[in-house]
Amino acid sequence: MLFGVDTSPSLSVAARTDRGNRRELNEDALFAADPCFIVADGMGGHEFGAAASKAAISAFSEQFTGPGEASVRSIEQALDEARSRVGAISARSERGAGCTLTGAIRIQHEGVAHWYVLNIGDSRVYLQRGNQLRQLTVDHSLRSERLAEGDQQGAATPRNIITRALGSDDDRHDAWLLPLETGSRLLVCSDGLTSELDDDELNGLLAAGGRTDSVVDELIRRALASGGRDNVTAILVDIVSGGVPMPVPEDDLTDGQTIEITRPRVR
Repeated sequence: MLFGVDTSPSLSVAARTDRGNRRELNEDALFAADPCFIVADGMGGHEFGAAASKAAISAFSEQFTGPGEASVRSIEQALDEARSRVGAISARSERGAGCTLTGAIRIQHEGVAHWYVLNIGDSRVYLQRGNQLRQLTVDHSLRSERLAEGDQQGAATPRNIITRALGSDDDRHDAWLLPLETGSRLLVCSDGLTSELDDDELNGLLAAGGRTDSVVDELIRRALASGGRDNVTAILVDIVSGGVPMPVPEDDLTDGQTIEITRPRVR
């Protein structure tokens, strides 16, 4: 049973992006201000990728200009605007341009504060409860899809072949509703972090506690120390108070806690 919660939960937030050790340009972009926490990873080169990610993020920063709950309608309006802006940039590039888009936005659902978790591409959202970490999003990549299908060649497939992105033929987004839980942590990050740090290392860093800004700094530092081959972006959100209680026991990470509301592409 879910209990009613304060409509203004107390959140602790930290965010950082770094161009990494090998890239001349940072094609990642982020927006981290209640109620919206979102990351975009640009693709296209010649600055078009950076322009695409900034355009996608601007659609959300302009939609959510101050604290307060969002709505599914306002999120879909921001998504439509992001698709339009990135599509216009892609049309100007001979080789095309686009970006991933991943994040969590605070809404009310049946009187309870929820995260609307959305994803297009292979950036990720993780939920940390106690000592356990769960990836909420599903990567839209050829490698991930082959592994899910049991293809023996999946593990050998390059990680960077994306099957969905803004600016591409398939720009559908997946979405889930997840109650805000007091004491939990939400990590939104680009693949520049997860390509350098595996889930065990992420879990260790997040479960150790500490201030959000210190943890984000350490995540970025370790990604750079591990090679920093790509741009690296991370947003960490702690639900300090005002959420529902975490399930007991803490290892109850069943799908029953998440309502999947995958959205079809609208043309």
